[in-house]
Amino acid sequence: MPTPRKNQKQIAQRYAGNLRYFKVPHSFRRARMLLASGCLLVSAAAALIYLYDAKSSRRLESLGSSGPISQAHSRFARDCSQCHDPALQPDPLKPAVFNASIDARCEVCHVRHTFHQADVVANLSCVDCHHEHLGAGPMQPVTDGNCLSCHGNAAVMAASAQKGLGLPAADFQAPTRDNLVYFQPPRPPMGYTQVFQSFEGGHPDFQIQREHLTDPNSLKFDHRIHLTGNIPKVDGQKLDCAYCHKPDSHGAYMQSISFEKNCQACHALQIDPTLPDFQIPHPTGDTRADSVRDFLLTLPTQYATYATDKKGLTDPAQVAAFVNRHMLGIRQRVREGVDLEKEVFYADQRIVHFGVEAPSPTPERPLFPGCAYCHEVKSSLAQQPVVTVPVTPDRWYVHARFDHAAHITMSCEACHGQVLQSVKTSDINLPDKASCVTCHSAKGRVVSTCATCHDYHQQEPARDMAGASVLRRVMSDSLEK
Repeated sequence: MPTPRKNQKQIAQRYAGNLRYFKVPHSFRRARMLLASGCLLVSAAAALIYLYDAKSSRRLESLGSSGPISQAHSRFARDCSQCHDPALQPDPLKPAVFNASIDARCEVCHVRHTFHQADVVANLSCVDCHHEHLGAGPMQPVTDGNCLSCHGNAAVMAASAQKGLGLPAADFQAPTRDNLVYFQPPRPPMGYTQVFQSFEGGHPDFQIQREHLTDPNSLKFDHRIHLTGNIPKVDGQKLDCAYCHKPDSHGAYMQSISFEKNCQACHALQIDPTLPDFQIPHPTGDTRADSVRDFLLTLPTQYATYATDKKGLTDPAQVAAFVNRHMLGIRQRVREGVDLEKEVFYADQRIVHFGVEAPSPTPERPLFPGCAYCHEVKSSLAQQPVVTVPVTPDRWYVHARFDHAAHITMSCEACHGQVLQSVKTSDINLPDKASCVTCHSAKGRVVSTCATCHDYHQQEPARDMAGASVLRRVMSDSLEK
């Protein structure tokens, strides 16, 4: 049985003869009183300092901060009102009202951002994924948990797919940036709503390989013959990937390919077999055919300019003799200017025959193969040649990024080995998911978070094709056909 409690009489007997017990000073009671008083004074002082600063007559908001501000926002560290509305206080019952105020202030600097894709079921707040006050260094990246709250939830993805079916395609077109050409694949009917839990665990194969997409570029190019064929050495070096594909200033992507930088050393535009540096111009843009036609129609003038600038001839009689001699050589091979124009534009052989039997293989043979050897050449309604402008993408993934510098220790063939067998321009020789998982997985021990490759924010949608890139128009036309 439990011991019975003492009654009042028994308790009073404990203090018999010592009724002044609580009035006798004791060191423990004195210390307790001093500690309580000190805590009260410190609390009152902190409250006063927080509410008022005698020097600046303003609240010291930093004392109420929940942690240091990240490096990107460090200039706001002592001015909380830059992000927080002083009239609002966090309310767990109304978080949307409080976060909306913060979101509005985020968008003062982070302009032209929408939350995500247009088929997102419910827009989240900026602070749901981007967390401040976690340290003075870089802001902590978005975690996979943020992404998987939707992409790992079958119900959310089903609702997103359904919403996307009722939205116009233009809402999903991300505009190009920095005047770069982006490869724009067709959007799948259900959008990108496959449920998965990690990159190696369920992430869908890349769309380019999954849907066997092709490059709509009209340029004719054969990787295999350039890398494995009997191509003459350039500056004593055999052609390799690095000859044409050179990293940009940041090292993340490759520079754009151009005729002048990458092709002209081998593919000369020599039209006169006796003058190696007398070459047809290689203009760019929609008027390239007109520029070449103007050159051919003014061939005597072009020869005269060459005689003066390259040969140093100043005597008009000598210049005229030079022009007549070389024009006679042209006329011996073609009947008239129309035939020359046809050969220049429509020939697709390695050597232009200039309308007659192919000359014997001597060093004097013309090197120009004809525009159609590399380009698509059509005839206009006026039966004039039109060269289709080739469009080569600068970026192949609209919502993903890649850093070649981070992969500098790997050989090109490790990821792009298929180029050794690629004979068509339409081949998109990019690595597939399986090759990436080799390293970016638990087994490969290389980071494989969502933030490693993906951008999240969708910029303002391009709602008309007028401002779209040439490549996007080409792809749209091909899809309509």
